[in-house]
Amino acid sequence: MPDPFSQLLEWRRAEANARTLSKIGPEFYASTARYLADLRRSYEVDLRENPSGRKGDISRQTYQRASQVARDILEARAQKLLAAAFQASVGGPRDIPNALVEERGLFDHLLGLLLEFRRTSAPYLEPPAAASTGAVAPPPVPAAPIGASTSAGPRSPPPAAPALPGSPAAMTYVRIVRTTRPLEVGSETIDLREDDVLSLPAEAAKLLVEAKVAERLTTAPWAKPP
Repeated sequence: MPDPFSQLLEWRRAEANARTLSKIGPEFYASTARYLADLRRSYEVDLRENPSGRKGDISRQTYQRASQVARDILEARAQKLLAAAFQASVGGPRDIPNALVEERGLFDHLLGLLLEFRRTSAPYLEPPAAASTGAVAPPPVPAAPIGASTSAGPRSPPPAAPALPGSPAAMTYVRIVRTTRPLEVGSETIDLREDDVLSLPAEAAKLLVEAKVAERLTTAPWAKPP
């Protein structure tokens, strides 16, 4: 089993080479805190006994290097948790492989803050319920005058309701799973990058899903979880 300092170096190397959280010891935070506290006490004792001695200077340098390595690991993992929480807030997956208990709690808290911020500060992102249907209620059928004859045959059905001009087309939310060439939608050209969440016309979304470029999202990406 490697010594604590070598283990920290190995974890930092693995974290730097992984896009997502790398596998790390479940006691990383607690064991690293104990290790650094022991190193600090050791070099302080050495310096008190011999302020100009080489032993105390080496102990102090070891503590400083180990602290920097531990900081690099923590900051790298925190950045990945921030990115994962943002992706989850716009409809991405919420599973965090290799997350430690402390990190899962941080992810859940960040996700809750992002969703609450979108709900309270950007309510215009919520799709209007009425606009999503695009339907117009048919006009009421006028009542027949009192005493009017009904022998002239069955009443003809009322005319169909006219279509609402400018009704929004049904949109489908998808998440891009593979970066590919830009897509032309109407007069616009949309870049398709992995993990982007897009709102597209149903036909365009269907083509991307069938081509294995995107996956359909069953709910609006900003919907607040139950």
